[in-house]
Amino acid sequence: MDPIIIAAAVLLVILLFIGTPVPVALGFAGMLGLYALTGDGALLVAAKVMFDTLNDFVLLAIPLFILMGTILGKGGVGEKLYHLFDAFLRQIPGGVGIATILTCAILAAMCGTSVAIAAMVGAFAITNLMKYGYSFPLAVGICVAGGALGILIPPSVPMIVYSAFAQESAGRLFMAGVVPGIIAVIVFSIYVAWSYSRQPNKVKVEPATWSERWVAFKEGIWALLIPVGIMVPLYTGVATPTEIAAVGVLWSFIVGIFIYRTISWKDVIPLLREALNGTVMVTFIICGAMLFGNAITQLGLGKAISDFFVSGFAPWVFIVITMIIMLIMGCFLEGASIMMIMIPVLLPTLLGYKLDLIWYAVLMVINIEVALLTPPVGLNLFAIDGVAKGLGFPSTLGTVIRGSWPFLVLYVLVMILVALFPSLALWLPSQMMR
Repeated sequence: MDPIIIAAAVLLVILLFIGTPVPVALGFAGMLGLYALTGDGALLVAAKVMFDTLNDFVLLAIPLFILMGTILGKGGVGEKLYHLFDAFLRQIPGGVGIATILTCAILAAMCGTSVAIAAMVGAFAITNLMKYGYSFPLAVGICVAGGALGILIPPSVPMIVYSAFAQESAGRLFMAGVVPGIIAVIVFSIYVAWSYSRQPNKVKVEPATWSERWVAFKEGIWALLIPVGIMVPLYTGVATPTEIAAVGVLWSFIVGIFIYRTISWKDVIPLLREALNGTVMVTFIICGAMLFGNAITQLGLGKAISDFFVSGFAPWVFIVITMIIMLIMGCFLEGASIMMIMIPVLLPTLLGYKLDLIWYAVLMVINIEVALLTPPVGLNLFAIDGVAKGLGFPSTLGTVIRGSWPFLVLYVLVMILVALFPSLALWLPSQMMR
């Protein structure tokens, strides 16, 4: 292997392990490779790569979806949805937990981030779950796992990033996550109902009256219309993800300001500022990753890996090995970083095997979901631990991990199902209107 590739890889690992921010580590490793290739022209190449990266219409959807998620969080949309599902499901075994999972799933269909969904739902669901006899580990585990659905069920920020790297349709990538996402919701709901039936302190829950259900429905229906407004245009092909994100931002403002009245005009600037902070962080990572990817592509690392696997191994060997590598990486890196490091390295091999890039994207995103649940850097674990402590519960990271690991196993099972039956991911995109 080229000594420059080894030096860049070693530099990247060292920088990551000493706590260097991921985009900076990726950028430095990429610059080392570019300098070895182009000498003093490395800075010009880096500037062009980053400009071309950000000058992409597809990536414009990222700040819009981040802004939409920020508005929804401030507008109390999650709580309205939770009350709706709780009113109709609380009387069945595990119904309050299932209502929490469904709330996370619908929020996932509005914004493409997971940590924000986990924290948003945990803020109002943990106390209610505890009231109805759920153990604390189970209550926090439900919120951790439900939040991770945010990057599988469309829209999804990682899917947008994958689209930019792999030059695949963002709309088809979005729709590929729908069926696996529904399967995950069903599997989680079954586990929650079974686990709740074994709780020693479970409480007999009286069903809500039809009057309470009607009130909850009138409040929650406006929030339910948001994912419908996203899915239908995507499926019919009448709008791009970026256009849908723009409409979603407008509708979220209308719901928050004029319908729920939980957002005032003075909140608009702080909301834009908060969304800008999140956008800068994501785009900084993307620029560093594109720089790193450009360098290793020119150095031939992706081609070398492709030649090694394609000439000597069956495709399933490559898939299993890469999934295991990304699961291990999830113990040390957050999901977006894993995706941006691995895509430029693996893309030549995927093309060499002629594997479906949309199918592999779903597998990769489920891997990232698992990363959100794996210590020591599982972001959802830290988010829910912080929320629980803020609510006054004696939470520890160990307790949150104990409640989350069964869901981690279920996520891996869903990933295996999608790997064995690619049609679970590919059927819906194949039915999309051209």
